[in-house]
Order: sequence, then structure tokens, then C-alpha cells
Amino acid sequence: MGGSMCRECDGAWRGAARALVDLMEERGFQSVIMGHGAVVVWNSAAEPDYYPETPDGPGELRGPALWQEVRTGRRADGGLWWFWVWPGAYGEPPELEPLCPAEDVVTAADRLAKVLAVPFAEASPGAS
Repeated sequence: MGGSMCRECDGAWRGAARALVDLMEERGFQSVIMGHGAVVVWNSAAEPDYYPETPDGPGELRGPALWQEVRTGRRADGGLWWFWVWPGAYGEPPELEPLCPAEDVVTAADRLAKVLAVPFAEASPGAS
């Protein structure tokens, strides 16, 4: 879907990844740099609720557990971009959708915050 992923992206993605993580944490989201230009962001207000084991059955998690992965990659023109990562079918690679240029971390953070907002949760970051 429009780019090649940064296996050895000359380290250019590291600064953008760190800046994105910092912006997301300032907005109240949790995030982690996964390597090879990937960042995973999640909304802790949307963590699934745990229902403990009962005599009727085992415990289970219930809830949305909102998270999103974005990755950096090179577009055909050589520009470094953020891409949304959408899981593929079982055994298939993920689909990648262009998000914005990698240096535009404010736009990336704004869009991630909108996607991961839980407006009905009192403590949700990104809810407005």
C-alpha cells in the first residue's frame, strides 16, 4: 500500500519514533518503540476488564483493549513516512496505509489520539 518498510532505514526513523512516543505520553497514552521503525500506542483507559474465576468457569478478559501500531517506511520518492499497520489474514503480512511524513509527528500523534480515544471513559486520554 505505498511504501517499503525500514529494515535498515539508516536510523533515520529513530528520532521520529522517540518524538512520537514523547507526544503520545504527553497526551496520556502508553507507547513503546518496537524496533525497525515500529511504534505501538495504546489507551490504558480501554484495557479489558478482568472477570475472575468463578465456580461456573475460568476467569476471562472482556473489553476493547485499544492499541494501534504504526511503522516508518520509505515512499517511492524516498521520503520517510509513518504508515498505519492493519493486520492481514492469518499468515499474511499486514497491510500498510500511509499516515503522514515521519517528521510530521504532531499530525501522527493527533490522528493516533483520535483513533484511540474512548470518549465515554472518564479517564481516557484523547476524549474531548
